[in-house]
Amino acid sequence: MKLHLRLIYTSCLFIATVIACKKDKDPDPVTEEESAKKFVEILDDSLKGKGFGYSFAVYKKDQLIGTGVGGFYARNAEIQENKAITADTKMQIASMTKTITSAAFLKLAKQKGIKTTDKIIDYLPKTWVKGPNIELITFKDLLTHTSGIIGMTESCKNGAFTENVWYGLKLLIENGIKKENHGSSCYQNANFGLFRVLIPAINGLEFTGSDNNDAVSALNGYEEYIQKNIFEKAGVVVGGPFSNGLPTPTFGYDYPYSGEYGFDPGDFSSTTGGYGIYLTANQGVKLYAALFSPENNAVITQDIRDEIVNNGLGSYSAVMPEGKFSYHDGWWYSGIGIPNPKGFRSVWMHCPEDITVVLFTNALRNGDGLFPIRSDFYQDITSYVLWAFSKYKDPGRGKRMRQVDFHGYLEHPEPH
Repeated sequence: MKLHLRLIYTSCLFIATVIACKKDKDPDPVTEEESAKKFVEILDDSLKGKGFGYSFAVYKKDQLIGTGVGGFYARNAEIQENKAITADTKMQIASMTKTITSAAFLKLAKQKGIKTTDKIIDYLPKTWVKGPNIELITFKDLLTHTSGIIGMTESCKNGAFTENVWYGLKLLIENGIKKENHGSSCYQNANFGLFRVLIPAINGLEFTGSDNNDAVSALNGYEEYIQKNIFEKAGVVVGGPFSNGLPTPTFGYDYPYSGEYGFDPGDFSSTTGGYGIYLTANQGVKLYAALFSPENNAVITQDIRDEIVNNGLGSYSAVMPEGKFSYHDGWWYSGIGIPNPKGFRSVWMHCPEDITVVLFTNALRNGDGLFPIRSDFYQDITSYVLWAFSKYKDPGRGKRMRQVDFHGYLEHPEPH
């Protein structure tokens, strides 16, 4: 009997040992979301405590996996107190707006049977004078900045206010383009500003010939379409998309911070299309993940997504060993050309593994007015995100490849 009990005890002990060893050898698998949180940690660790304002949010497929914030959106210089940034603080997204406009047009065009190679001339207000060679311009030309429009100064200097108000767009069309410029790249906000007129026209708006009335009707038509067909479909509620935060706006600053009064970009209702939308980090990441996650067709279908990404219609790309990245950055500033410009830098980026990141900062570094920090690996906000993703995928890469400049991977390394 004692021998029998000893055998039972020995058997139980053996089984317990095997189970314990198996637990040591086969730990619970790390989920994709848990792994991707390392990317969030890298972003947060490299941004926090630097003395400038920022907010970011990261999605894995359709799930929020992390956010990070730091700094202030308003300071003592403006309101006699410092207001801390949160993931729900509005920021000016600047040219990230172009991606929204592109998605809106392509969605509407598909519904109406319009191709990107169709000419825009039939959708411009009848009372606008059509200058030389305007009949050549296609929708795709506008979306890829190859329309031949080179600005009021005819020097390809990118215009902000003058070219993008109703009368500015009207004058650009009246001035026409040179044949030799058509098809050549010239980055102009007005290419996308024209969609503030074209989208409502395609959607049935009839212009009256009264510039004041038509300008308001076009804006309302553009805003209504993106609200109902882009924002709402993505599950994003955006009140006053062209207005800065109320009652206290988000100010842009210099870096290092000089203590000077901040820069309030104000309202963009009269000039939006190529820039001008305000979003929070939480809103932004939800929106761009909905647009670019291949598992989400709530806003646009895969064929439209492919058209945007593969043809660069309001987006750019970078190809690294980790895979292909799609993105568009934004840049809004006051005082470029002086030692301490103030403003905003932003980016959305869809990364391999169906990870989407949106990053905002309300500070520009002294000198060139770009992303506040730089290193041997990155020069601006776009290459910074590429560096962070690469470090997440291979933590030891930085030690082995010190000469890698991630800015070199960008299709268009210049700021937008």
